[in-house]
Amino acid sequence: MSLSRAVARLAYPAGPFTRSVSRPSTLRRAAPVFRVKRDQRRFLTVKHDPSLSYVPDIDAIVDKIRRCIPTANVGALHQQFYGLFRVLGEERKDKPTVPPLKEKEIHDVLSLLAESGRHHDLDMVMKILVDFPILCGVEVGVKVYNVILRGLIANGNPQTIFNWLMNMPQKPKNITPTLLQWHMFFEWCAESGQVGVLQHSVSKMHRSGRRPTIKTFEILFNALFDTGASIKKIHEALDIMEHTSLTYDENFAKFLYDGFVKLGLTDRAQEMKDNYWKRFSKRSRTTDPNMIEWTESIEKEAENKGIAAAVTLCKSLQKDGFKLSSHTLTLLIRHTHRLEYLRYAEAELHLKASIIHWAILISNAVRIGDLTGALSIYEESKSAGITPGTPLVHPIVNALCTTLDDAAIDRALGLYKDLVEAAPITHLKQELQPPGRRHSSGPDANLYNILFLAFGASKNVKKYFPIALSLLEDMEARNIELNSPMAVSSLAIVVMRCASSFDDALKAYKRICKRPNAPPLDAKGYQAILHTLTQLSFGDYERLPSVWHYFEVVKDMRTRGVEITAPVYTILLRHLALLSGELPPEERDALAAAVRRAHDHLTLDPSFTPDTVLWNQLMDTYQRVGLFAEAYRVWEMLFITGRFNQASVAIIIDACGFANAWPMAAQVCLKLTKLGFKFNLRTWNTWIECMCRVGKLDDALKVVCLEMGKDQPNIAPDVHTVKVLLSFAARTNQQDEVMDRIKRYLPQLWHTLPTELDSYSIKERTTAVDSK
Repeated sequence: MSLSRAVARLAYPAGPFTRSVSRPSTLRRAAPVFRVKRDQRRFLTVKHDPSLSYVPDIDAIVDKIRRCIPTANVGALHQQFYGLFRVLGEERKDKPTVPPLKEKEIHDVLSLLAESGRHHDLDMVMKILVDFPILCGVEVGVKVYNVILRGLIANGNPQTIFNWLMNMPQKPKNITPTLLQWHMFFEWCAESGQVGVLQHSVSKMHRSGRRPTIKTFEILFNALFDTGASIKKIHEALDIMEHTSLTYDENFAKFLYDGFVKLGLTDRAQEMKDNYWKRFSKRSRTTDPNMIEWTESIEKEAENKGIAAAVTLCKSLQKDGFKLSSHTLTLLIRHTHRLEYLRYAEAELHLKASIIHWAILISNAVRIGDLTGALSIYEESKSAGITPGTPLVHPIVNALCTTLDDAAIDRALGLYKDLVEAAPITHLKQELQPPGRRHSSGPDANLYNILFLAFGASKNVKKYFPIALSLLEDMEARNIELNSPMAVSSLAIVVMRCASSFDDALKAYKRICKRPNAPPLDAKGYQAILHTLTQLSFGDYERLPSVWHYFEVVKDMRTRGVEITAPVYTILLRHLALLSGELPPEERDALAAAVRRAHDHLTLDPSFTPDTVLWNQLMDTYQRVGLFAEAYRVWEMLFITGRFNQASVAIIIDACGFANAWPMAAQVCLKLTKLGFKFNLRTWNTWIECMCRVGKLDDALKVVCLEMGKDQPNIAPDVHTVKVLLSFAARTNQQDEVMDRIKRYLPQLWHTLPTELDSYSIKERTTAVDSK
């Protein structure tokens, strides 16, 4: 029965639906007008268009790709490129293939995919970059990354753009994002009013291997002045600038002065100019224009043409008065992780590398994801007589500890031991490190922070508990303080996870947080503590999170003036939802009671107004623990107030499916249809799953083949849709029927399917289609 017919027949209220607590994870999606046309009656007789069928011929595929580019048909491009990769893979087994596309055509495809900007679009971008030389006969370079960046900017998701630039060194060819690329992003941020994103990105860009320049900060401060930013925000931007290696610039000082005048703060203009002078004037700087030009040209030569060309340039510039120095080595290796380049430069220019040069190689190796290479460089540095120091060890320890693997943490502790041995504690306590100092010869607070965080996240926390205490004693002996809220919370988490009850865990948290000179926890630190509380369990009698202990910590947050936000509640609700599939039936009532108590705290909190995301989480948690009626009440509140979104629709449809509440699901869709609300692809898949779950597999199959995404650009059934159908068809041995329909009505989708889906092999069937 079609949805429209089912909705028309709704004439009775829903009964008391229930559902099993134990369930697999389901779609969390979000939401086009649903309608099933009368031509479904001709479902078994309608003929598909033969021109849409996949033809295993490179020329035919390339022709279709070229036709898709002007129409920006991203969905079709996905299908054709999957086919192209498959055919090229088969042909390369026998002989090298001629590149089928032109570089400009690949650029156009990448631009369209980047502008579309979805996860699977960016996955396809990566596939194309990996096979770029095979597709068009050209190596990946900066130019193609510029094309992708422009597409991402057109898409307009600042987080996606930032992540792309930060991760470029780990993408094909390990290219460091250029200053121009960063500035393209920053200028777009400024133009679109994303000043907060701009400031955050400037503070982090150095981690991509590219340092900000005076021009970078001109973009940032211009955006601050144009948006009338507060004095506090401007000082924060100057703080970011102070953490760079930039020196005083008279033109920038004038720029700051003019910016304050522009804001109407003439009385503060000179004060800011003086502040800038005070912070940066004492830094050593080169004022010789020739030297500035030479150093810039050497660094560019090394990055663009390689180490040999840059060394040759250095020798040539010596004739004009250029003097080699340790900084020359820095310029030559700033953008490489190749140890042989450093040794070549040392030998050719008769210079000796310092710890800073070795640290640059290690940082660059870590940045491109080559941890093994970084460790090898570190060992070579010791062989070369370099004493272990924090610049060498920090990047490696940080990378090791993010893996949360015990062997990696143990290796990080080995590096820590190297530092301890290189800088032993004397009989007199060392003086506190001055705040402005960026490195120490021995372990510093940042290193301890990283290790405590790794201990707290380790599955084998009891192994690291005594080590954490030992490190804490070492910190006290070295006069090093816990200097960040996350360090305090990390140490508290280690102790909490070794507690024997919720009472002990709460006491441990309070004991650590009340240590002398410990900085107060911030919102992020409190959220880490709350997350840990939800993960604790103590035997068979304390497997559920203690809601009382949880909200005792929330009470501390209020007392200390930390703002209560949505994550405070979603952390608990999300974990209760996950537990629904793990706990035995006899604990179902206790779990449901915990959700209700969390809901009570939420509604009785006068300082906080829940947003849609939080209501969605509550609705999802209710339906997962078997309280469909409560979940539906949350949905009705969202619908009546107009606060629902795509995810809300997907959650309630999913809930109806698990509660076997088809009339309610149909009613939800009828109301949405009247509002003109359109499903997106993920919610379409949720709807298909709901139909299958209530026993309407045949109707679901008709919807997929004839109705899904009609009149909606870029929405069509995908591999996940087929997986949903197959998972339910397997219960009645109807997989062959499902795949026959997919092959007949959706031939292009058929071709993109993997050789096996949910243990159902379609390899032979695909071959049969390809042979036509």
